[in-house]
Amino acid sequence: MTFINHSEQNLHYEQQIDYIENEIRALQATMPTGDTESLPAGLAESLDELFINLHTVIALKCVSTIAPENTLIVDAIQHQQPLKVLEVGKLALLMSEQIELLQEALAQFDGDAQSTAMMKQTIAEFFIARQVLVDTAISDSSEADNFCDCSSCLQSTYHQFTAGFDYVCTQCETAFFK
Repeated sequence: MTFINHSEQNLHYEQQIDYIENEIRALQATMPTGDTESLPAGLAESLDELFINLHTVIALKCVSTIAPENTLIVDAIQHQQPLKVLEVGKLALLMSEQIELLQEALAQFDGDAQSTAMMKQTIAEFFIARQVLVDTAISDSSEADNFCDCSSCLQSTYHQFTAGFDYVCTQCETAFFK
């Protein structure tokens, strides 16, 4: 088995992202410009597939950045397997914290335009990755998978993601991970 260190893996994801973005640009260049023309057959489907692939690679990159030891989530994403809601909740919380840290750093950052753009891109990637993980966990799981023991109301109750990506008890609205 070959082990790839984190920087090599990150470079691999960056190369995949660049390749997919170039494919998207190439397809978009073939799109008709007028309102009266319709998209060629299969173009919309190809673009959708490329965007899904792009978002998957971004999610892989961010998960491996924030939790490199969590190979189960990376494997599940790569093989399009169902994700466990609690694991996704923990990662979503970590990603939210990372986004906050990056935004604070950006506010205090006094760098060149290229560095600022790269930092903004990283923030956007974490937003995309968090959404991909949560959407996948929600669509792949049954309601029964979201029943957890609540530490506040001491019941096994249904938990759900909020708009802020907290994972909360629907009975007492206590955040699961805080």
